Amino acid sequence: MTASDTQQSILIVDDSAFEQRMLVDLLSELPYKVSVAVNGLQGYQLALAQHPDLILLDVRMPNMDGYTACRLLKANPVTEDIPIIFLSGADADEERIMGLSIGGVDFVAKPFSPGELAARIQVHLKLARRASRQRAAP
Repeated sequence: MTASDTQQSILIVDDSAFEQRMLVDLLSELPYKVSVAVNGLQGYQLALAQHPDLILLDVRMPNMDGYTACRLLKANPVTEDIPIIFLSGADADEERIMGLSIGGVDFVAKPFSPGELAARIQVHLKLARRASRQRAAP
């Protein structure tokens, strides 16, 4: 097995080119394969096609917001177990609670600390791997 065979994948769903670039730069330094979508609809479609190990999902986007995309992802058996970390420039309690209540595993306010976001990603990927192994166990 090569490193690329075990490389985990992360889908970034954000309409801001600046945020996309910053996230791609951060994640490219780590051992992750990265894909990018510019709105919730494209993110949903890419998640169905690629089945990433984790999704970083902006809340406010055109065409389909992050909450709607999350609801669709969690309602689909193909994508329901993919951990979703919400990213948002608004750090209101209501937004965080909404994101977590519809299936997000975490909520990170922008601007974020790159080190903290990387640590949160690693924690959620590890938890997802553990849950996947437990589901596969007889």
